[in-house]
Amino acid sequence: MASAYNSAMPANTANRLPFVARTLMPREINANATMAVALGALEGGVVAVVVKTQFDDVASPAMVNLAVALVAGAPAFANMASLWFAGLSEGKDKTAWVSALMLLTAIALLLMALLPVNALGLVLMTACMVMARLAWAGVITLRAAIWRANFPRHVRATITGRITVIYSLIIAVTAALLGMAMAVWQDAWRLAFPLAALVGMFAARAYLRTRIRGGGRLRRHEQQERHNRQGGQFAASLRILATDRWYRRYMLTMFAFGSGNLMVISLLVILLNEQFAFGRFEQVLITTTLPLITLAIFTPIWARRLDAGHILDYRSRQAWSFVLALGLFTIAAISGWAVLFWIGSLALGAAFAGGKLGWNLGHNDFASDDQSTLYMGIHVTLTGIRGLLAPLVGVLVYQHLEAAQPGSGRWVLLLPFALTLGGAITFVVLAALRRREIAA
Repeated sequence: MASAYNSAMPANTANRLPFVARTLMPREINANATMAVALGALEGGVVAVVVKTQFDDVASPAMVNLAVALVAGAPAFANMASLWFAGLSEGKDKTAWVSALMLLTAIALLLMALLPVNALGLVLMTACMVMARLAWAGVITLRAAIWRANFPRHVRATITGRITVIYSLIIAVTAALLGMAMAVWQDAWRLAFPLAALVGMFAARAYLRTRIRGGGRLRRHEQQERHNRQGGQFAASLRILATDRWYRRYMLTMFAFGSGNLMVISLLVILLNEQFAFGRFEQVLITTTLPLITLAIFTPIWARRLDAGHILDYRSRQAWSFVLALGLFTIAAISGWAVLFWIGSLALGAAFAGGKLGWNLGHNDFASDDQSTLYMGIHVTLTGIRGLLAPLVGVLVYQHLEAAQPGSGRWVLLLPFALTLGGAITFVVLAALRRREIAA
């Protein structure tokens, strides 16, 4: 499989890769592609649709909508545990940790299929989703350090992009099939979730075969860094934010910008269901499948741009794709022109293609090798905070607008649009300031 994959790569990319990286890349792709089946069932948009359509009659609308916000935001707010995972795995075998966390993700998905459709089941469904995404947040954090060790900087985004393309297409297909099945049989998720969980367990076992270039040296460096560090991970994170002003600026801008992006999925599920009466399959297509398909198409394009320059220059251009997507959704909601939801969904996938690459790799333009996991932990933890707050704020604003005047909840998308627009403008300013400082 390694030779087949390498032969499909552009010659210039394959030739630039060290032999060990060319050997390790197919293993990374295979494990992530297999795990993507389980993650397709655990997509925030998919589980949000299950919660909204299956539990709508067993709890109050406000409670169900808040549960929608939590499960849609769970992939993001679970990242608050990132620093904890980074600390636990410091100086240890990251491959074994990633495998164990993949297994925990699959187990949580399996438990979700067994829950009753009542108020308690709604609470437990939300809790299992959070547990699954907490485990996956640990995978993301530790996997970033593995990718940094195995793949050199000048091709890292390209390789990550290739992994993301395959991974995203499998998630998209899984989510679409699940949406179609629920349109025919509303309890199809009870069969699909366990099957996807079993595939995830297989992926967890397969990941144990992954190796890390210079893994022993990396563990020693991390142990030395931990020995020399004053205080724990949290104290070290605060020192980084205090001393690295460019990373601090990047994180502050990402907080506002990302809050808008993380707010939109839960609001779309509610709007499509309550205001526009879209069916289950259509909701899954708009919130999950179509964005993932265009994500796969646009990822190689954004990867070349990220490989070519600093993350701030990259974000100053890439951020405007999110402004376009959220603008289309906002117009669609306010005007009632439903076709714009479909166009906006495609635009959102193109934006997420660049956003995921920047999110996974952007911290590397600020961090040294031995602090890479810590920098990623800071980024992921702050993503978790806004992932918890942003969807809840969005749903609460929606509920307030609807209580004041039924139908006025359609205006709620102006809030994430404004946050995203402000963040995009700030990235342009920061990139210009950095170029000016380098020139001086």
